[in-house]
Amino acid sequence: MNLGDRIKTILWENNLKQKDFAAEIGVTESHISKLINDPKVGLSKSLAALIESKYGYSAKWILDGVEPKFKQVSEERNLSELHQRAITKLEKMSEKQVVAVLAFINALEEVEKIFSENGEA
Repeated sequence: MNLGDRIKTILWENNLKQKDFAAEIGVTESHISKLINDPKVGLSKSLAALIESKYGYSAKWILDGVEPKFKQVSEERNLSELHQRAITKLEKMSEKQVVAVLAFINALEEVEKIFSENGEA
């Protein structure tokens, strides 16, 4: 997977259009297009670090394809990619949004408890 493929992955996984992604990281849409389509165009370390801070993808992965794909967000080294993405999104949420997520998690735990008490899976 080359740099262009990794940029496309970031766009796809975050449901972003090139112009929106470009605006978020402060570059032109044509620069994003060049990153995707021209293997000779490189990405600066500072821009990779900005993408890491905004979207959670490891700068090393963005630049060189070095795993892990997501920056380490927990002391737990064995988190799945999905868990890492969820934690990264949580880090970006407002306090009100985190409260809502926690309320959902608590409600989900209650429903699971009810099901287990009734012998349902």
